[in-house]
Amino acid sequence: MLPRERAEKILILHAAGWPVQSIADHIGHSHQTVRDYISGRRTPGIRAPRSSLLTEPLASYCRQRLAEDPHLRTSVLFKEVSDLGFRGSQRTFYRELDRRRRLLVLAGRQETNSQEEDPQISSGMSRTLARRHERTPVLPQRVAPVAGETLNSYLARIAQANHLTVTEVLAVLPAWFSTKTNNLDDRAQHHMLAPAATRALHELARLTSTTPAGLANALPAFGTDESPVRATTACHRCSARLGIREPVPVHLPIHKRVCTRHGIWLSDLGEPHLDLATCPEITTAQHRANRLLRRFTPQQLTLAHQAAVEAVPPWPASPAAVPHHWRYRLLALQTRNYHCGISTDLDAYADAAIYPDAIELATAALAKHPHDPARSTGENSPHLRAAAPAVHGHFAIQDSSSQVRATASGTTR
Repeated sequence: MLPRERAEKILILHAAGWPVQSIADHIGHSHQTVRDYISGRRTPGIRAPRSSLLTEPLASYCRQRLAEDPHLRTSVLFKEVSDLGFRGSQRTFYRELDRRRRLLVLAGRQETNSQEEDPQISSGMSRTLARRHERTPVLPQRVAPVAGETLNSYLARIAQANHLTVTEVLAVLPAWFSTKTNNLDDRAQHHMLAPAATRALHELARLTSTTPAGLANALPAFGTDESPVRATTACHRCSARLGIREPVPVHLPIHKRVCTRHGIWLSDLGEPHLDLATCPEITTAQHRANRLLRRFTPQQLTLAHQAAVEAVPPWPASPAAVPHHWRYRLLALQTRNYHCGISTDLDAYADAAIYPDAIELATAALAKHPHDPARSTGENSPHLRAAAPAVHGHFAIQDSSSQVRATASGTTR
């Protein structure tokens, strides 16, 4: 940016009739700079805004990830968007994410684990972890973990099944568990906790009469998989088969939104699950999403799905198309689940109803650039503009007749 006085001098000389060549020679700047001020592309005293590397599709991806996993670390989110084509540094990502704080509701969630030690660990915890413990006892009641279950939930179920308190269970386990349960992010692997994780795993396996491999596969606290996950609760029907009646908080793969075994929509954490019996096409869409992961990464699929959601047409093209449209599905889901005592004003209804259409659009969009994930991040990327709804079967973007609106009336998205 030129000093204000020099920029204003360009405008004065131009008004006096000086040609661009003469002004550039007199001021000592390039022709393009002079033209920018003359044309109004630049304003004296105002710095030109810097283009953001965190494009709107990536910002939308971040928004969704933070909503699905409230305890997601910023460093993990940076790795995910880097895989999607973000070309800035980690510091640039933090700065641009902070700039969008109001939209992302980040609420001061900064990644500090990689830069400074946890105060609980720095105050002698390494010595505590290295301390020898007596041999761990074996509890009488065996408790099997649920896939993706949080460590806090599993320890609480162990205590309940054996008529103990969580404090009593932690007392016979290594100090690793006390430190780990104080961290809301199960997958955070602090460098001072990692060496003791193997021993902690075997101690817990002995306590619960389970195998270390089974615990490591089920509990993210011991896993090494860094694939993106979303926070939700386990399918209540799957849990019931294990004799569990209360909700079980879990971290599932980011793309998994339906329990395909029981046809249950796995809503976000804190919201009730939805029965999909009246809309089997939603379960079919989940199978289709699973197949897409053979060719694309979970991040690519999530980004394409997020863009497709915004492109799904609000109304069908004709009254005959209503039974196949997402608003028809919305009414069917609300009717089915209302009889189960679930309120009809949840966002999960619209998310589930629109899912088959969004997956269809996402599939068409991903197929256009299967080997170029970097393209999926551009504002004007062809496949992020999504397959136009006009080519989405009979779903065209246009208002329908009053008959369609009356038939498909209900909660709008």
